[in-house]
Amino acid sequence: MTTPRFAAALFATALVAACSSTPPPQAALAASGASVDAARAAGAEDLAAVELQQARNKLERARAFAQAGDARSAIRWAEQAEADAQLARAQASSERSRRSVDEVQSSLRALREELNRGTTMPGAMQR
Repeated sequence: MTTPRFAAALFATALVAACSSTPPPQAALAASGASVDAARAAGAEDLAAVELQQARNKLERARAFAQAGDARSAIRWAEQAEADAQLARAQASSERSRRSVDEVQSSLRALREELNRGTTMPGAMQR
């Protein structure tokens, strides 16, 4: 009855192979670190502070898991940190765009008011 022993050995080999198939987390940590840096450079500290802080917290958690030797959890947290950092960067960009639009609209309003004052003043040039 070597079949049960063979099956147990095969199962053990498969288990070891499955456990060892998780890649090291360094690439995921580097990618999420770069995303956090890019978000910071895009102004997320001022324009998307909550999202940037969430990314930083998750990156720290990923580093802690990597230090503890839990590559799977480290990668998962690093991927979440990268997603949060990308969100922070996008929100910062969106907020900058919104502020630019507000500034342009304000300038247009001021120009319209100036034009209206010029056409309603007595003695103003008439066409």
